[in-house]
Amino acid sequence: MERDLITLALQNLCIQQGKDHKEVHQYLLMKYRMDVDLLVLQKRLEKILNEEKAVA
Repeated sequence: MERDLITLALQNLCIQQGKDHKEVHQYLLMKYRMDVDLLVLQKRLEKILNEEKAVA
């Protein structure tokens, strides 16, 4: 998956720090003024986790 801002935020906050995708939404909105749909964040997080399982 591409190493874009949304992916990096999901990996850092959700996977490494154990936070919810709603907190990633708030982070992107406050810091970068990016309004990303929660469903999009959830799907991208699932895709990241599935790719990690495939590699492991």
